Amino acid sequence: MDPVRQANLTAYVACTPKTGGGAGFTALYEKKQLIEARRKRSTMNFMERMEVDAEHKQAYAQVTLMRQNEDHRKALDRLVEKMRPAPLARGPKIVKHNGKALHEGHDRQLRLECT
Repeated sequence: MDPVRQANLTAYVACTPKTGGGAGFTALYEKKQLIEARRKRSTMNFMERMEVDAEHKQAYAQVTLMRQNEDHRKALDRLVEKMRPAPLARGPKIVKHNGKALHEGHDRQLRLECT
């Protein structure tokens, strides 16, 4: 798995609120991906593990730095949520959209900060 993707998943799972019940934890799919990455890591030899750990440590530092900014954190969370498999269709899906929007996110308000 890509080190930045794995670091983003790790940060996402760490920041996801955990409730008392097992049904309340929303990051089960992401947790399973991290477990699969850990299982693949266990099949590597020592030097490969050292190299992967060093890359993951650098990527995790970059991701945590990016997640300090609210807009970057939302974008990283959207990337993780887009990786999830699509839910099973239970019937017809009714989609509502803005007819005047030119592309996805066109009607979203931008936050501009002046320094």
